Amino acid sequence: MRDAFGGAFMIKLFLVFIAIYIGFTAVALNYAKAFKVKNKIIEYLESSEISNLDDIDADQMLAMQDFIDREILGNMNYNVNYLNICQNIDTEDDFGNTIAICHNSGIVIEEIEKATNTEGVYYRVSTYVGWSIPFLNNLLALNGNNAKRAVPVGVWQISGETRLIVNG
Repeated sequence: MRDAFGGAFMIKLFLVFIAIYIGFTAVALNYAKAFKVKNKIIEYLESSEISNLDDIDADQMLAMQDFIDREILGNMNYNVNYLNICQNIDTEDDFGNTIAICHNSGIVIEEIEKATNTEGVYYRVSTYVGWSIPFLNNLLALNGNNAKRAVPVGVWQISGETRLIVNG
């Protein structure tokens, strides 16, 4: 009887460690994907030389939307729309000028600094990784405590800045 209990305990312990390993691997892969998306958006902004979010014309906006839809949402399969990132971002300043673009997929492009000696601008690009641990409540329920708990969730922001983009 003692050997059967020890074997069952070891199997449960092994399954817990496998679940933790899979969870860390999933978070690491999503984190790496968010870094790649941030780098692609920075590369696009620098190559397109978009120097003013307020005066961006319709063709440039459509091209950027098409790039995000095709490359980011399509090829890279990045979408953290469930986090509702855009509702907490101010996209205009007090004078009605556009200072940020928040795409529904969870990509935020914000103007952070105008260069003082040139007609240039720096942008900060932010992407997000969301995580939740719903199986943690199941593990706690094995202890006999069946109280309802909120699922632990969180959001990590990954940010990067462009080089100086000069109005050409």
